[in-house]
Amino acid sequence: MHKKKLSEKAIPVLFDVVVYGGFVAFLVATYIAFQTLVERFPGPVSKLMGVLHNFLA
Repeated sequence: MHKKKLSEKAIPVLFDVVVYGGFVAFLVATYIAFQTLVERFPGPVSKLMGVLHNFLA
């Protein structure tokens, strides 16, 4: 049976950490940007959310 080197085991794990870490960072950045947008423009954002809610309902 072929023994795997440590690097052969670590590369897929590191790839998953980088991909999922980047996705989580994207979600956090999106949340922070949305919160900032709501603080700066509460009227237009609430109107846009209402339109989106009516479209999805």
